[in-house]
This record gives sequence, C-alpha cells and structure tokens, in this order.
Amino acid sequence: MAGIRTTGVSELVLEVRDLSVSERFYAGVLGFRVVERWEQRQAVWVMAGKQTRIGLWTPQVGIAGGRGGEHVHFAMRIEDEDYPDTVKRLKSEGLSVHEEDFGGRGRAAYVSDPDGHVVEFWTWDVGHHLDTLAG
Repeated sequence: MAGIRTTGVSELVLEVRDLSVSERFYAGVLGFRVVERWEQRQAVWVMAGKQTRIGLWTPQVGIAGGRGGEHVHFAMRIEDEDYPDTVKRLKSEGLSVHEEDFGGRGRAAYVSDPDGHVVEFWTWDVGHHLDTLAG
C-alpha cells in the first residue's frame, strides 16, 4: 500500500505562555507575517514561507482534542545563499545562535523562542531523502 501523498507541512501549532510575547518574536524578530487571529481561542497564525503556517496558541484543548505541548524543535528550510543574512538577523535581534555545519547536508542555525521551542533554519532540502530511496 502506498503512503499518503503529501507536499509538505501545512501547519504547526505551538503552545505558548504569552501570546503577545510570542507574536513579537515570530512576527517582529523573525519577520513572519501575521495572517489570522482567533480572538475566541487566543491564537495567532503566522506564515513561514508560502505553504506553512505556524499557530501560536495559549494552553487549551484544540481541534479534534489536540493539546499543545513541548516540541523538541522544528526546522524552517532556507536557501544556502540566505544563510549568512539569516544568522546576521538572528544575532542582531540579540538571540543566541547555535550553528552546525552538516557538510553535504547543509548548515543550520538554531535559536529558542520565548517559550523554549527550538527553531532551526536549515539549508538542506529534506526532499533529498527521496532521491536516495528512488535509486
């Protein structure tokens, strides 16, 4: 049986303690555009690229009984040529940036958001996994 065909991640929801502080981080510091506000649920949605939105939700039971929680980390894909400017922007915002060079699998810069979620900016296209499976 074939797997479910997907084209990527549509959304990721993070539980946050203070919605305004988290919005300032994602919209202000990282520059992600706010695209929706749910006043009735105390949630804000920001866009990361053109196909992924990140929900910032205060603690609550969500759709289909979903609960927020602690996430190890999540990675945003960036182009290799944008890496130096990304690191520069993160540092200019006063963030502590941890960098890794994975050789043939790109470079990554890690920062923590106000709730301790680790946000990674990675230059490697994870779609290359499929190239190795096809061969």
